[in-house]
Amino acid sequence: MTSIKRSNSDKNASLNLRLPPKKAAKNVAKKTAPSQKIFYSIVHTIPGRIRFRIPLLARDAEYANQLKLAIESDPRVTNVRANPKAASIVINYKVGVISDNQMREHLVNLIQTAQDVVVPKEVMAKSIVGTIFDALINLIDSTRKINQARNVIVYRRFRTDVWERILSTSRSIIKRLKSATMFILPNKRWRLRGNGEVNSQPLKLKSASEPELV
Repeated sequence: MTSIKRSNSDKNASLNLRLPPKKAAKNVAKKTAPSQKIFYSIVHTIPGRIRFRIPLLARDAEYANQLKLAIESDPRVTNVRANPKAASIVINYKVGVISDNQMREHLVNLIQTAQDVVVPKEVMAKSIVGTIFDALINLIDSTRKINQARNVIVYRRFRTDVWERILSTSRSIIKRLKSATMFILPNKRWRLRGNGEVNSQPLKLKSASEPELV
């Protein structure tokens, strides 16, 4: 009897030892699974400018940021304007460097591979300035809504008072200042370091599957 119990326990032990490798194999298979195909369409194109419609932009903010930075890293690209709500992105690029067909194929490749790109902690100067201006505009909009709500409560109707005029004028000035600054500001990229230093080395993107060098 004892010999039978031992043999059964040995079988159970061997079965338990074999299970983890199967689970690990499944995890590895999931990690190495190919990325999903990104659906897109070309809305408009002229020499030096192309507009894509990509439904994933409206659903995945991380992908939208990865794609924008990946395209901005190309020295042939002069401007990138993404509109996640409209699921579209407009790219302006230098004419005459490569053919329009080659540039279109290159951008389509970036659309498909942007989700596999690891973006380093580097940002463009335009992105920093644009974020600051957008924050100011959002603050003014929030203040205007509070002021408008107060006017409705006090006067039982919407009223354009002094604060509304000041805030509306300030918003218009900031938007114009943002447009002028973004037009003048060069496409300069900065890498943030731990000691607070910055440099303007080009943005380097690498695949998520590429091993890091030590």
